[in-house]
Amino acid sequence: MLAADLASAQADITEELDMKIIRCSQESRLVAPVSPQSPEATAVWLSSMSDSGWRSLIDFRNWPNWIPGMQDVEQMDQESPARGTQLQIKNGNSQASCSIDHWDPPRCLCFSVDVAGGELAYGFTIEVDPGESELLVTLELERSVHGLTRLLAFLLEWRLRQMGARLLTNLTARLRPSIT
Repeated sequence: MLAADLASAQADITEELDMKIIRCSQESRLVAPVSPQSPEATAVWLSSMSDSGWRSLIDFRNWPNWIPGMQDVEQMDQESPARGTQLQIKNGNSQASCSIDHWDPPRCLCFSVDVAGGELAYGFTIEVDPGESELLVTLELERSVHGLTRLLAFLLEWRLRQMGARLLTNLTARLRPSIT
């Protein structure tokens, strides 16, 4: 029994040593149309854009319209989304499971997707900076790679940066204030 526990512990350590984490962080700043006569309008615009961003993030069925590589996303239960919510992502003939890892409405959504050779984690944060009259949308991507996939780490890191820029561009293009 002790030998089996030792072998299991050694396998866990070997697996951890065989894993590499690739990280990428990017941001996009949207400047509010500033009117010296109406600072209230600027605050309303910022709040409206923040709400629009959050609605885009939690509209899982529309993820394929702005997240590259997703063709269909379905929530696995009928509950309100929260930390631990499971999603099924379809991409052509393949499927992947996705789970919401962090849920902090209307500010932060983090989720991870099981992909070939590891896991891909997305972290979106939406913050309003009233002092600068800006909406800051931040994306942090993290990809774990295992085994032979580690040999492609440099290429995967480059691809992650490219995907991050595209994701932010796609997301911010979807933001619309509810007022003018």
